[in-house]
Amino acid sequence: MPCPANDRQQQGFTLLEVLVVVFIVGVIATMFTLAVGVAGGVDRELRQETERLETLIHLALEDSTFQAHELGIRFYPQSYEFSVWSRGQIADPTDDTWVQIQDEVLAPRKLNKSFGFELEIEGRSVVLENSAKEVEKNYRPQVFIFSSGDISDAFVVRIRDRIEQRSYTLDVATDGTTEITRDDK
Repeated sequence: MPCPANDRQQQGFTLLEVLVVVFIVGVIATMFTLAVGVAGGVDRELRQETERLETLIHLALEDSTFQAHELGIRFYPQSYEFSVWSRGQIADPTDDTWVQIQDEVLAPRKLNKSFGFELEIEGRSVVLENSAKEVEKNYRPQVFIFSSGDISDAFVVRIRDRIEQRSYTLDVATDGTTEITRDDK
């Protein structure tokens, strides 16, 4: 006659064993998610900066059309700013000048310290000055946004992470249409 203890052989897992396995799988999944999140962090931030610039360009186009004034965009190696053409005295065209916009929406913006801009206008690379002081005497935007809703020249802005060598490109046509692409290297 068989022993009653042998009849009670394990035919499955205990609750404790199942909980331990679930816990281990959860820890591994969390580690994987965090690792992918860190790796995608720079890429995500580059994309957000590019999308922010795209949105601001669209807002500037609308603003110039509705307010019937000309705007400009000036890029530096790690920042950009919008400016408005300010007409001084009607009788004196010599006091007309570009004035940097300081409102909350189109205020000057700086990039993350490891990011930088590259600018091409009509297919030609543009050397970006390091600061506003270098262009202060003869300030002029690199790209103009007319009150008609058009842009002076088609241009391409690349936001590059200099550490990880990743970048996104914003391609802007003269009619204001834009396209964002991720540069694969």
